Amino acid sequence: MNLRVFGISKNSTLIPLPETTLSASWVQDDVHRWVDIEAATPEELDELLTPFRLRPEVLAACLKPERSERMMSQKTALYMEVPTHLGWDQSEKPYVSFLCLKSTVITIHRDKLHTIEDVIRDLDGDVPLYANNSSALLYYLLVEIGKQTVNAALRVREEAEQLDHACHENPDALDPQKISILRRKISHYAAVHDDHAYCAGVLQTVESEAFSFSEQSRFFGETLQLSGLSGQIITGTADRVNSLQRDYDAVVQSNVESRLQFLTILSAVFLPLTLISGLYGMNFNDLPGMGVKSGYLIVIGIMLTTAALTAGYFYIRGWFE
Repeated sequence: MNLRVFGISKNSTLIPLPETTLSASWVQDDVHRWVDIEAATPEELDELLTPFRLRPEVLAACLKPERSERMMSQKTALYMEVPTHLGWDQSEKPYVSFLCLKSTVITIHRDKLHTIEDVIRDLDGDVPLYANNSSALLYYLLVEIGKQTVNAALRVREEAEQLDHACHENPDALDPQKISILRRKISHYAAVHDDHAYCAGVLQTVESEAFSFSEQSRFFGETLQLSGLSGQIITGTADRVNSLQRDYDAVVQSNVESRLQFLTILSAVFLPLTLISGLYGMNFNDLPGMGVKSGYLIVIGIMLTTAALTAGYFYIRGWFE
């Protein structure tokens, strides 16, 4: 388990604190804190969170290793589960649990998240929060996680554009496996964004000791607008990937049609030959040319000439293009 505790200074930046255990007094004093818990077992989490005397359903959600409740708002606690852009190829998608108390934000995650590390690095003095309280920290964390999802979607769009450019230069070079991966990624990012939009919407209705939207409406009211803009970007990226899939389907269909056209022409060329060979395969003694010494060669010549004339006709009409 990796436990880190930070205080929020008067300058709205993070200050590392030496605490290694959590205290019930934290919800009573005036110090706003951020507690980040990484890779803790359910037993370790239970021991850490015991001083806060959480309601059973909130504690159970914190202890579960898989997602259970997207959001729970109670009088003294606000609990949210926010997925990340990571894990598009995993059956169990990674997420961050947010437990918001009166003056403390607790983040719980099972894996190391670069977003958390970036926030810690940025808030050490370079990028202050909009206020020196835990609500400002919650806003910053939610925005940063959302930005990472959008950035990941933009990278997918860039890959799709590169594949689209390669497709115009050489349509046969399109790799369906790459397109499939892009579709899985953007599907995951769209689902993550939907959860973020849901959290942003529900936050507009929360009024409790843990979080009061009316006191933070100036900033948290913008989260829905940011979510709408992010949704447009992800939708545009999804359209680009779907367009690439349609281009690939068109290339495959064109190749199939070309092969079918070739087989049709080949059948048409050999159809007269089949007719002639069928006639001369009949068991009669008075067929034309049967008494001629070189009749066999004459018939073979007629068949070859017929095939050449038929193929030439189709070539002149442009059927081989």
